[in-house]
Amino acid sequence: MVPVFDAIVVGAGPAGAAAARGLAAGGARVCLLERARFPRNKPCGGGITTRALSRFPWLEAGLPRIATHWVSRLYLEAGDGKHVVLTSERPAVLLVRRYEFDELLARLAVEAGARLCEEAWVSQAEVDDDLVTVRTRDGRAFTARYLVAADGVNGIVTRRLGLHPGWDGDALALDMMEEAPDARLRAVDPGTLWVSYGHGGTDGYGYVFPKRDHVNVGIGCLLSYFKEQVGRAPYDVQQGFVNDLVARGVLEGCSTREHFTPCHIPVGGPIERTAAGRVLVAGDAGGFVNAYTAEGIYYAMVTGDLAARAILEASRAGGPDHRGAARRYVRAWKNEIGGELRDARLIQKYLFRDPQRIAAVVGGAGNHGDLAHTIIAYATGAVSYAAARRRILTRFPRTALRLATIALLG
Repeated sequence: MVPVFDAIVVGAGPAGAAAARGLAAGGARVCLLERARFPRNKPCGGGITTRALSRFPWLEAGLPRIATHWVSRLYLEAGDGKHVVLTSERPAVLLVRRYEFDELLARLAVEAGARLCEEAWVSQAEVDDDLVTVRTRDGRAFTARYLVAADGVNGIVTRRLGLHPGWDGDALALDMMEEAPDARLRAVDPGTLWVSYGHGGTDGYGYVFPKRDHVNVGIGCLLSYFKEQVGRAPYDVQQGFVNDLVARGVLEGCSTREHFTPCHIPVGGPIERTAAGRVLVAGDAGGFVNAYTAEGIYYAMVTGDLAARAILEASRAGGPDHRGAARRYVRAWKNEIGGELRDARLIQKYLFRDPQRIAAVVGGAGNHGDLAHTIIAYATGAVSYAAARRRILTRFPRTALRLATIALLG
């Protein structure tokens, strides 16, 4: 007889692990399905603003189990070479390897009471009025009252259930990155997060994220731009980027194909249907990524946590209306991060339409100390996004007007 769980979570990345941990800590019987076996590779810059520690107080106690690196300095460069260095009095960004971080989150979920099933590649999903059933490629079936779809940008649950038809080229970034050990490639200044917008004329970004004994280096742009304008293989683009940074003295070493893993990042904003009935969608699967910084870990964990809370609250409320969890979830993520993700999309559209705008923003961060202070305070969690937004738009009303125009015209 197939056991019935309170919830099944598909995908054990940050979104799924946060959902499973929250559900288990709240007393739910939860099964966390992961298609691979830990530790497993996950292409990602691995940067988390330290506001995550105040949002998830249980995370800090687990971090000593893995290699972490804290930075308090950001080098921000525009495509024309203009740059600014922002420095925080305390660490602003936590850098981790997803190879270790994802396993840590999954183990924390297990320690809270979740059941972890590795090598469980979900291929089918079905929903009726009473239950949700998912089936894996090897023929196993898992049944529950709720399902959290956290199987990433390439996940199939949302497509199988008709919640999302798939991504177009303007909603995906192609991130060409490698995570290399310091013995092969390393940042010359391991205390600085290096970020460039409009690098090499692309409509995207480049970055150097130094870790404790590794470095993540990558360059990304919209997938539509890459297909239409780049005309080179992804690794050739990455290798040229690394060679340029080595020549400039930002990096030492060389690129190696064995450490190269391109990936897709959803930057078009949350999908239209992030919940329906007994199914809630979290993390990259739901498009919960900052469209101009490409940060996804924080939003993944937030949506996973909010999905867990919504299911627990709906279960406690009882009654026949199983759609209560979906309503609670959508309302919760919109209240906490909806405005932030909407504005990120508008900023992305505004900045990447004109390289001069990127240069102006970089120059503004250097010329206006209050702007830099606000950015740092937001990254560290000292002020909320809403407060930071008010400060910036009050200081730069013309930018506010331009963003409003983009919002109206699309």
